[in-house]
Amino acid sequence: MESSTPPGQGFRILLIDDNEDANESMAALLELMGYAVRTANHSASALALTAQFEPQLILSDIGLPGMNGYELAPALRQIAGPRKVVLVAATGYGNANDKQRSQAAGFDHHLVKPFDADMLLEFVATQAAAY
Repeated sequence: MESSTPPGQGFRILLIDDNEDANESMAALLELMGYAVRTANHSASALALTAQFEPQLILSDIGLPGMNGYELAPALRQIAGPRKVVLVAATGYGNANDKQRSQAAGFDHHLVKPFDADMLLEFVATQAAAY
């Protein structure tokens, strides 16, 4: 018997981006696949949601107002504590220096926007399966 449970059922994702339209579009796509998704548009709400929602995957823009993604990543890790969280830089910054900086800040992966929907879904499904 085939299961009608969506593939992402129960996997928690936090999207952090100051572009609200892009954030909401990506959230809607991921929710269609059964993922539990929350969005934040600035660092303060991202930190609060990380503590409350306990995401398993966080995709964060780097170019955020106030605290940028490089500064935000260690703070997100501190809030998560020993709990496993996959932290992804989801940014328009894509040169080698940007990738080195994101790795040094504590990101596990560096994805360059704009995303192809299929690539995003495949990446998220891989992360959920490995969790």
